[in-house]
Amino acid sequence: MATVQDQLDEAIAARHAWRTGATRSAVTFGDRTIQYSVEGLKQIDAYIAGLRRQLAGVSRVRNRVTYAVPD
Repeated sequence: MATVQDQLDEAIAARHAWRTGATRSAVTFGDRTIQYSVEGLKQIDAYIAGLRRQLAGVSRVRNRVTYAVPD
């Protein structure tokens, strides 16, 4: 099983390959072309941030919900 550091290294390498154009960002099938969107990049960035939090030992904290009750 891969360690968290290995997963982080692979994710960073995948992001770099995507940003530099080493991987396909568009697929053509017949007369249709499908392009990867920025949403995928946002998901990769969120995944990388989560792995970095795991390595740092920081747990994700949920914001406290407060309610304002009128007098």
